[in-house]
Amino acid sequence: MTAESPRVIPDSDKRRYLLQYILQSRGVCHENSLILGLMHLEMDSGTYDSNWTASDWEKRLGDHIADINVKLSGLNYKVVRCGHGIGRSAVMKKNKQYFNVNRTGNEGEFEISLPESNRFYVYVNLAFSEEAKLATQFKPDEILFVKWCLEKFCTQGNVVKACSADRSLGQVQEEVDRMLADLTGDTDVGLKRYVTFTVGSTELSHFDDLSATEIERVLNKLCELKWFYRGERGEFGMDLRTLVELEEYLVGNFSVPRCQNCSRAVVQGVQCGSDGDGEETGRSWHVDCFQHYITHISKDCDRCGMPLLENGIYML
Repeated sequence: MTAESPRVIPDSDKRRYLLQYILQSRGVCHENSLILGLMHLEMDSGTYDSNWTASDWEKRLGDHIADINVKLSGLNYKVVRCGHGIGRSAVMKKNKQYFNVNRTGNEGEFEISLPESNRFYVYVNLAFSEEAKLATQFKPDEILFVKWCLEKFCTQGNVVKACSADRSLGQVQEEVDRMLADLTGDTDVGLKRYVTFTVGSTELSHFDDLSATEIERVLNKLCELKWFYRGERGEFGMDLRTLVELEEYLVGNFSVPRCQNCSRAVVQGVQCGSDGDGEETGRSWHVDCFQHYITHISKDCDRCGMPLLENGIYML
């Protein structure tokens, strides 16, 4: 008796499964996770091509996402690909399960490895106002609280502080210091100042229109839906979904800087410490964008001319 051949899965069904996976991931999904999901669909369909490179799979996934967006356009939604500000090395540490897969199938047993990536796909609402984007998941008083939190985050991001030798500032500092050490050969190199776009839970509990219990519930919900994140020390900050979906609101209302390299809003990376030409902040870069700049373009700020190793500021 011969084995039954795999059922070929139509591309339309593959796209539906991919979109479902994004939605089940609360609208934010690492690119490699989706590629692995697509690989499994191709294996189950009997159409997997072992000769494809990682670039082939990235392109194939991009083609599927483009077709998904055609369908979503009438609903005012879109799936957007973007890089995480903390950089691919830090992202990899958090998402190790998305870089390798072992599989036994019709083709035999094999292992697939995908390259490091800081890229995510984010399901965004294209509604014009920030209220409309939040209204499907939050009540009016909760939306006011979210906007109040965003103002707190962004106001805090304008306060420059001196680094302390006995205190680690987390992943961004570790990644930037690693890059500077690779560039200079000096393992003790580091920036002297920092800003942070995070606020402690105690300060966020002072919103007058919600009780402390309600605030805690809303903050937990915001983290669950990947609008906010909670740091290792209990502080809250803006997660990737906020930075993508509310980017224009953050830039327009709170002057959140745009990355000099990729032009997206940046709250994690490096900023030049000079305020030039009447601007509120100096040039800013995401972590990976900063590495590209100092490695391939210049170690000095292209606006003020100051050395970034001396005048740079960590953005946390």
